[in-house]
Amino acid sequence: VLFLALLAGTAQGETALGPRLGLVEEGSEFFLGIQGEFGPAFGPAILAPSLDFRIGDGPPTILNLDLRLYPVFLPETGVRVYGALGPSWQFSDDDELGLSLAVGLHIPMKGLRRYNLEYRWGSGGIPESKIALAVLFGL
Repeated sequence: VLFLALLAGTAQGETALGPRLGLVEEGSEFFLGIQGEFGPAFGPAILAPSLDFRIGDGPPTILNLDLRLYPVFLPETGVRVYGALGPSWQFSDDDELGLSLAVGLHIPMKGLRRYNLEYRWGSGGIPESKIALAVLFGL
């Protein structure tokens, strides 16, 4: 029963793409980017890549290739809590590979539009923490 509830809460099949913005680490720098959602990709997991362009000092671009699961669904709201894990590649003079872990909220709007509010931790040479807001439009 738990497996079926998880599967029902995670399978969307709604492809989406949209802009995202956020703060890096201690709120010292901003980034702008683009995020997508494609899936289900592997079982109930959604493929959620994002590409962030940092404004200010530091590495200019980070590519995240996340697999996302939606284990918690808040009834009658449409809001879902998600967790994501995946490799991250930081483009700079000294390229870095790392792993990112994220938790977030998927907040629906009218139609196939939605917000994603996310907190992300990075390991390796990837920024340790950042917060992002994405506005996604169904394709």
